[in-house]
Amino acid sequence: MKNKFSINFGNRVRYFRNLARLTQEDLAPLLGIEPSTLSYIENGKNNISFAKLPKLCEALGVESWQLFVFDDLPDVDKINGVVKILESMTDSQLCIVHKMLLDFVNLKPDDFHKSID
Repeated sequence: MKNKFSINFGNRVRYFRNLARLTQEDLAPLLGIEPSTLSYIENGKNNISFAKLPKLCEALGVESWQLFVFDDLPDVDKINGVVKILESMTDSQLCIVHKMLLDFVNLKPDDFHKSID
C-alpha cells in the first residue's frame, strides 16, 4: 500500500540511484534483493528493511539522512549534463569554473539582485 512517506522515500532512492549512474539491475544485487523489489521500493509500493539501509547508503554514496529529506530534488539529467561538460574541460578551465562557482555561492541575496539589474 502506497503512503506519502513511502513514495517520497522511493523517489529519493531513485534520484540517488540515477545520480550514481546505477540501474535497478546494478543496485539490487548489492542490497541482496531482486530488481523488481527495488522497483516496488522506488514506486512506494514496498519499504526497504532497516537492516538493508546501510548497504543502500554505501551503494549510493550517501549518508542515511539524505534519503529522508524530502525537499524538491534537482534534475538528474541537468546534473549529469554539467558533469559531462566538466569532464571535458582542461585543468585551467576547471580552475576558472571552480573560482566562479565559489564566488557565486558566496554571493549574498542582495548582491545577486544587484548583479542582474
